[in-house]
Amino acid sequence: MQSPFAFQPDQPVTQIGSVFGTPLAVQGWNWLPLNQLVVWGLFTGQSAKKHTHWSWPQHTLLGALKMIVFLGSEWCHNFAHVVAARLVGKPVDGMRILLGMPVLIYNEPEHPSITPRQHILRSIAGPLCNGCLLLFSKLCQRFTPHGSPAREVADTAVGMNTFISTASLLPVPVFDGGPILKWSLIGSGQSPEQAAKTAATTQKVVGAGLFGSALVAFRKRRWFLTIILAFLSILSLLTGFGKIRS
Repeated sequence: MQSPFAFQPDQPVTQIGSVFGTPLAVQGWNWLPLNQLVVWGLFTGQSAKKHTHWSWPQHTLLGALKMIVFLGSEWCHNFAHVVAARLVGKPVDGMRILLGMPVLIYNEPEHPSITPRQHILRSIAGPLCNGCLLLFSKLCQRFTPHGSPAREVADTAVGMNTFISTASLLPVPVFDGGPILKWSLIGSGQSPEQAAKTAATTQKVVGAGLFGSALVAFRKRRWFLTIILAFLSILSLLTGFGKIRS
């Protein structure tokens, strides 16, 4: 089974570098940093609404800094996976830039030669990286004045790394928590079939819990949080009921 983001064989691939020995490449024009431009624009607009007395260069600079820590957290997450995979001797086959963001490519993600321990170490490295970044961001929060631009950047870093380090551990296949749960169960002696049943039950429970949290957020009129929790709930439930392949 190949990654859904693997390179298309009918188009040329251009390697632009390497990350810890893993090829970093692009294909066609879909590497253009649209994510960066959109997020930069959103943060710049947010600054313009909040700091009406600032000049546009100031809004643009703050928007750029917040965009860097926001999307940079995801880049670091993927770099951690690459490093861990190299250290356990089962390196990532490639890293692709798609709309300005990194996508890891595993040509054979469940090759028989990869042990459960190696699967787990490769998967858990990303969330651990964001956990470390979260601690550093919290430290920056503590030493920056409340309401200052530096504090806003630190707040953005805290929020993003909190989200990634927790959401990525959800027990669904598209996140790191899915492989961690699956291979932990298999490593403890369960057969792949037993592990799949246990994982499905866990996904249903987690999905129900997230749905309840989404309702609480909705009642408190926290709309963005409601959308995120509802999406994660649906994802977990669909996976648990077999509508998304594990």
